[in-house]
Amino acid sequence: MDRIRIGSTFRAIRLELRLRQADVAARAGVCQQTVSKVERGKFGSLSADDLFAIAEAIEADLSLVVRWRGPKLARLLDRRHARLQDRVVRLLSGAGWATSVEESFNRYGERGSVDILAWRPDCRALLLVEIKTELVDLQETVRTIDMKARVVPSVVRGSRGWQPAVVASVLVLPEANVHRRAVAQHEALLAASLPARTWAIRRWLSSPSGNLRGIWFFPNTPPGSAARTDEPTRRVPKRQEPGRDAIAPHE
Repeated sequence: MDRIRIGSTFRAIRLELRLRQADVAARAGVCQQTVSKVERGKFGSLSADDLFAIAEAIEADLSLVVRWRGPKLARLLDRRHARLQDRVVRLLSGAGWATSVEESFNRYGERGSVDILAWRPDCRALLLVEIKTELVDLQETVRTIDMKARVVPSVVRGSRGWQPAVVASVLVLPEANVHRRAVAQHEALLAASLPARTWAIRRWLSSPSGNLRGIWFFPNTPPGSAARTDEPTRRVPKRQEPGRDAIAPHE
């Protein structure tokens, strides 16, 4: 990590915005000396929360990238993602939702995949679940969720014949202090895009009413606990291959 270059970047952005160090400090909730340290690359003793707060104060995106043993890290993260996905699917299936995982879609060039697509035909409720085990770029995550919430309901109307009366888009994060701090730090961004939290989401899942968007902190439930169900997942049947306006299981 080139701390001098990072500090110079912070300073250049601040000057471009015509802000004083004191202005940035007031926005970030830190002292002016802290901002000065960051701009001089002397931020080794600062907390990550302070560093992210200063970046947000100057409207900058700050990403922490962890590298470890090449492709082994990607395989490790994939396993964590798969385990969390499986636990969410089990809970939804036990609550009466038909689920399908890794659904790909392509509609007029807007494409991607839904980690979990769930449907309750009795109340015509559609649920789109985005799973993250690590928050690298929250703004990009929100943008992706917004796109899926706009595109996927229209896609399933054509490809599956579903007519959703209510739609929920939920970001699932593992229950951990680091994720709660990250969400709290970006509360202003999330207040409009993902306002609901775990208790409201669980209530909606049991009795869907109205559209909903939110963040679900999923507990790290040990295997075999009472909160985990062994009922098999009910998959949504595949009806159509992916096309310009189709959604189908990811190969």
